[in-house]
Amino acid sequence: MKKSLNGLKEIYENNLKVFGLNNKGVGWKNKKDAIIRYKIMSELILKSKKTQSVIDLGCGFSDLYYYLNSKKFKLKYIGLDLSEKMIMISKSKYPQNYYYCLDILSDYRKLPKVDYMIINGLFTQKGSYSNSKMFGFLKSVLKTSWSKTKVGLAFNVMSEYVDWKNKRNYYPSLKKITDLISNHLGNKFIINHHYGLHEYTIFVYKKI
Repeated sequence: MKKSLNGLKEIYENNLKVFGLNNKGVGWKNKKDAIIRYKIMSELILKSKKTQSVIDLGCGFSDLYYYLNSKKFKLKYIGLDLSEKMIMISKSKYPQNYYYCLDILSDYRKLPKVDYMIINGLFTQKGSYSNSKMFGFLKSVLKTSWSKTKVGLAFNVMSEYVDWKNKRNYYPSLKKITDLISNHLGNKFIINHHYGLHEYTIFVYKKI
């Protein structure tokens, strides 16, 4: 049975220890860019009159929920994180929400099927892991997430088209990512590479 990379959990819990309850505490350098990411991720969600369900995979402090709620999205929000510390913080902030502290790769059967899965930032830092290890992790998480998704999912990765690279970040090949999606998820996808950060977001849909 495959498991997630615990080293990534340690990176984010160390950020929390060093920076506290702010954007740096979940690995984002500044709040303005974090909000841009929430806006981009929210574009995954198609207009509907009914309440839709979303899992925020790697939810951290549930700042995505705060953004979606402020924009009046009609959603059943479910936060999921491998870190007990992150889940405790989220539960204390938003006790009305649903939260799971588990490894999606080994415990996915415990999760409900939802309309949308949002994966914001999980694939950007690799720490000391190799590129091949990170790609295997990304592939496994996307395939498992897809099995729990009824409408679509969104995820972001660092762009390979940059002037400088941090050796502890992960910059996968765009072709490798799109081949993965085409081979294992489907051919209904949108690539957003124009929002001004050194990354891109991909939306993949089962139905539109």
